[in-house]
Formats: sequence, C-alpha cells, structure tokens
Amino acid sequence: MASKTQKLPVYFKKQAVLLKKRRLRPTQIPIILATWSIEANGFRGLLNTTIARNGFVTGTVFGNTIRGWYDVPSGKITFLRFVPGGSIPGINNQLYEGYIQRSTINRGITFTGSFITVGNGSTAQLNKFSWLARAIILV
Repeated sequence: MASKTQKLPVYFKKQAVLLKKRRLRPTQIPIILATWSIEANGFRGLLNTTIARNGFVTGTVFGNTIRGWYDVPSGKITFLRFVPGGSIPGINNQLYEGYIQRSTINRGITFTGSFITVGNGSTAQLNKFSWLARAIILV
C-alpha cells in the first residue's frame, strides 16, 4: 500500500507565512538621532546621540564629547566620554556601557547600564557607577 502525502489546509499555509515575517525584538530598535534625559551616579543632564549606519556613535553627554558603538541586534551601546581636566590628560575619561529596553507599561525607550571612571576621586572600590537614559526625542 503506497502512502500519500497529505496536503496542508490553506489556513496552515497562511500561518506559516505570518511566522516567517521578521519582527523587531525589543532590543532591535534602530536609532539615528536621539536626545535622552540621563541620570548617571546621581547627576542629571542630556545625552545627545547620532548613530551612523555602521553603528558608530557620536554626540555629547553632560556637554562633553562622546565616541563609541551601537549594536542594533543586541541593543548594546558602548561609548567613551572625554572629560577635560585632571592632572594627566585623558585620565578622567569615562567608559559607558548599556542596553536599550522598551517599557511594556508606557512604551518608553530607555538605556540602562554602568560606567567606569579612572582618575579624580575614583578608587579600587569606587570606580563603577550606574546610569539610566530615557528617550525624549527619537528620529
């Protein structure tokens, strides 16, 4: 007795097509220009970011220049804040790292993470701090 392959009903085929459509995960938020309200270690200010197609980040945070990278698939941002002053030039720079999140409550977009500082006032026990940035304007 020969076996026959059973044809799938039409509604199964439509469902399979719907499942194949690519959807953005909460971390896959493409950002080009944005202004964020940032709070880092208790200090409040603005974070302005411009992100190129290759993920290169430029902008300012607390009025200082930043340069870094944004990875869309993982939602990870890494940037260096160039802080002027200090006894040794460049020693006060801060390295920020964070991940993008979309709130399920108010649909707001935030970056949360931590930053490391070396120089003025930091010690072996006190050099890593948290930060949070809420989107004000996204383009």
